[in-house]
Amino acid sequence: MKTVYTAADPIMAGFIEGVLQNAGIQAHVLQAGLYGAAGEIPPNECWARVVVVHEEQAEQARAVIKEYLEAEADPTACDWTCPRCKERSEAQFTQCWNCGYERETPPGR
Repeated sequence: MKTVYTAADPIMAGFIEGVLQNAGIQAHVLQAGLYGAAGEIPPNECWARVVVVHEEQAEQARAVIKEYLEAEADPTACDWTCPRCKERSEAQFTQCWNCGYERETPPGR
């Protein structure tokens, strides 16, 4: 197993685990239970770790995480309207909740 992401918040680590699993990368969160030990041991020793099961997928996993985090932080991202069913979705969503339409990736991404 290889660590590909660490987070002070175990909830964020769990979310990143899901992002990787949705990308077909087998991942797990380790040390999530140490969250409450901060103060007793150094804080960064308590951080949750996201690991990939197959080490050869580590670089791919890091790329998936980077792409996801950059998309989340994109200040130019805009809400969008599904061309199929006309439902409105917030910018962070890539799929219409109503009909499942996959939004196209904007140019330059």
